[in-house]
Amino acid sequence: MRKEVNIEGNRHLETLANCDGYYECPKNANGQRLGPLVGYAGKYQGLNSVYLQWVGDIYANFSKAEIHPRVLRFFATCLIGRINQSIGLDQFDAFCGAPIGGYSLADLMGAVFDDVQVIKAEKKVVALASPTSREKSELIFARHGVEKSQRFVIVEDVCNNFSTTADLIKLIMASGGVVAGIACFLNRSLTVDDWYTVVDGAPPWNIPVVSLVRKPINEWRQDDPAVKEDIAKGNVVWKPKDEWGRLKKAMQV
Repeated sequence: MRKEVNIEGNRHLETLANCDGYYECPKNANGQRLGPLVGYAGKYQGLNSVYLQWVGDIYANFSKAEIHPRVLRFFATCLIGRINQSIGLDQFDAFCGAPIGGYSLADLMGAVFDDVQVIKAEKKVVALASPTSREKSELIFARHGVEKSQRFVIVEDVCNNFSTTADLIKLIMASGGVVAGIACFLNRSLTVDDWYTVVDGAPPWNIPVVSLVRKPINEWRQDDPAVKEDIAKGNVVWKPKDEWGRLKKAMQV
């Protein structure tokens, strides 16, 4: 059955919600959670050196928009407009899709603005995860390459701690390219607004960050008083994409 998704103008999170791609934990008048917390991809080192997921109340599942090309094209068109205002369309040569959430968006942006190339970075696993260590991977260019002095806008679906972004900046620069900007659907970082500072440089330098939605979203350690009780009760979905039906049902309360 075909599903027509309503596009809500510049209310992009509402459009994502129309794609069934947005979860916000419902709460009662006293602030008590009526649905589960969600686990985020980022991890921190807890007791006994065990790596634990950060948790929060909100999850933007951009993969739900990826299956609707009309919606994705709309997002891509709007984001290119933002890039034009912030960076200028003559200030870069190519889009680089970050794995893997940035792939589809980068492709559509390249289709909308057809004067640029689109390449994709890939993750290569170099060490498997263990109870006390995270899976280790590195970014590589396997299918595509970087031309010397080629100027890139990195494309991601959601930006938070910018760790993947930092690795991709290093990879592009080590390959002879230049990073002209960072573009994403949602920037949910608590610390990064319109500029990302590269601290590894000498001196540090800033890269413009362009997003369709700028919405700082809180995240907590699992032992934080704000979430500790819910964690103890098991009121958390650790892999939101795998249990998306449960989250959508919770929002119907």
